[in-house]
Amino acid sequence: MTEYKEIGVIPYIEKNNSFRFIIVTSRRHPKRWIFPKGQVEPEMEDREAAINEAFEEAGVIGTIRGKAIRVQVRRKDSLITYKLYPFRISKLCRKWPERKVRKRSFAKAEKAANMLEKHPYAEVLEIFLKKYSKQPQ
Repeated sequence: MTEYKEIGVIPYIEKNNSFRFIIVTSRRHPKRWIFPKGQVEPEMEDREAAINEAFEEAGVIGTIRGKAIRVQVRRKDSLITYKLYPFRISKLCRKWPERKVRKRSFAKAEKAANMLEKHPYAEVLEIFLKKYSKQPQ
């Protein structure tokens, strides 16, 4: 079995005890919505790679806030470990490297959960909300 690691972010803005998330379309499957993520270059640390993916895929700048949420997915003969960091957005850029090949959307938690590909992204969102939400779920 081949093993892969995907590193990324859960980009959010928190306002009035609720979250809004940035999600993007998949490059390979433009109708699927995901969190920005990618494979790590050998010379990069995971956090550095996550911050780069946030900018390249979604045009967001910010700060990692906490430990990564990990989810594993088996697909055919491979095991993919997704490691997504909570990422507080400080700036939303008008221009970013992949703006012509992806759409991005700003969504409240419920809308994001409905738009995101079920596994692993909606699952990661659910874990994030259980961990960070101040309101009862």
